[in-house]
Amino acid sequence: MLIAAVTSVSSAGYGQESLPDHREPLPDHELSRIPVKERPLPGYEPIGYRLGSTLFHPQLTAGLLYDSNVFAAPSDGQGDLAYVLAPHLTILSSTPRFSHKVDLGAEIYRFREFSSENRVDAHARYDGRAEIAQGLEVKTRFEAARRHEERGDASTPRDAATPIPYTDLRGEATLTKSIDRYGVAVNASARKLIYEDVNSIDGTLLDQRSRDGTIFSAYVKPFYEFSPGYRAFARLRANKRDYAATGTQDQDSRGYDAHAGLDFVMTPLISGSVEAGYLNQIYENSLSPETDGLSFVGRLTWLFTPLMTVKFVAERKVAETITPGFGPRLDTSVGGQFDYELLRNVIVSAGAKYTQEDFGNDGRKDNVTRAMAGVEYLMNRHLKLGARYEYLRRDSNDPEFKFDRHTVMFNATTQY
Repeated sequence: MLIAAVTSVSSAGYGQESLPDHREPLPDHELSRIPVKERPLPGYEPIGYRLGSTLFHPQLTAGLLYDSNVFAAPSDGQGDLAYVLAPHLTILSSTPRFSHKVDLGAEIYRFREFSSENRVDAHARYDGRAEIAQGLEVKTRFEAARRHEERGDASTPRDAATPIPYTDLRGEATLTKSIDRYGVAVNASARKLIYEDVNSIDGTLLDQRSRDGTIFSAYVKPFYEFSPGYRAFARLRANKRDYAATGTQDQDSRGYDAHAGLDFVMTPLISGSVEAGYLNQIYENSLSPETDGLSFVGRLTWLFTPLMTVKFVAERKVAETITPGFGPRLDTSVGGQFDYELLRNVIVSAGAKYTQEDFGNDGRKDNVTRAMAGVEYLMNRHLKLGARYEYLRRDSNDPEFKFDRHTVMFNATTQY
C-alpha cells in the first residue's frame, strides 16, 4: 500500500510499548540484539509530551509521490504526481501491570492532474495489555478506519471512476493463562466492513452494498515451553463470514484451520515461529466449491550482523474476493526484507514479496510481485527525511487484470 511509503512510525511488540525513562544508553552489545528498525537511537528518538504517566508523540509527514500507473491499467498507464500529508499522534501509558497505546492518524492525497484519485484515509486504534493476576494476562485491540481500496487490488471493480471507500471496524481480545511451562491462549475477534457506492467510468452507479460483511473468528492455543526459548503449541481456529450479497453472488461461508507449531529463540540473534496444518472453508453458495488443503505461517527474524536485520515470512490462507463475478481465493505468499544501519542515523531497507492468488473454479490465477527499497535519514530528534521506491506487478491469465506500477516517494517528517 502507498500508505506504507507515507508514514514512518517506530513499532514494538503488540501491547508491549512502555514509556521511555531516558536512562543511560544501552551498551553496543545489547543494541546489537535488537532489530535495526526497533532499537533506540540516543539523540534521535522523539521526546514527547508527558502528562503524568501518559506520553504523547505528535508527528507530521509531508511527501511528494509519483505513481507511474495511477489507474493500474493493463497498457498505456498514466502517471501523476500527488502531494501527501499525514498527521499522526501516538499516546502511550504504562505501569508494571497495565499498558495502553492509542494510535490516531490520517493520510491525505491530492493529485496534480487526476483529481478523481484524491482521498483522505483515517484511523483510530487502541492496544491494551492488562495483567489480571499472576500468570493471567489479557490483550485487546480495537480499530475504526475509513480507507480506500488500492487501484489494481484483486477485489476492486476495474470500471470504478474513483477509488472505492469503505469503513473497517475491528475488535479483538486474547486471554492467556500460564502455569510454569504450560499455558493456553483464547482469542475472539470480530470485523465489520461497510462499502460506499461510487460511479463507474461511464457514469452509472456501482452498488457496493452487496460487499458489506461481518467476519467472526476465534481460536484456542495451548502451548508448552519444553526448553528455554522453545515453545510448542497447537492452534484450532474457526471463522464465520457473512456478506450482504444473495443468490448466485452469495459469499457466506464458515471454516476452520488446525495447526501445530513452534515459537523459538534459537540464539539472541535468531528468533521466529512456524506453524502448519490443514484449512477448510465451506460456502453456502453451491456455485462456490469447498476450499481445503495445506495451511501454514512462518516468520523469522535474523540479526545477521550488528548492523543488519533480515526478516522472512511465508503464509498460505483463504482470502475471499467479494467482488461480483469472482468466488473464493487461496493465497500463497513468501517474502523478505533487510534493514541496514549504514550510519547511526541512516537506515537503508529493501525487500520483496511474491503472492500467488488462486481463484479456484473461476479459472483465474494471478501472480503478484512487490519490491521496495528505501532510505531514512534522521537529522535530529525532531526531523527525519525519507525516500522510497516500490514496484508492483500483477500477472494474470485474464489479460484485463495484468499491470505493473512504479511509485517513488520523498517525504519529510517532523516529530516531538
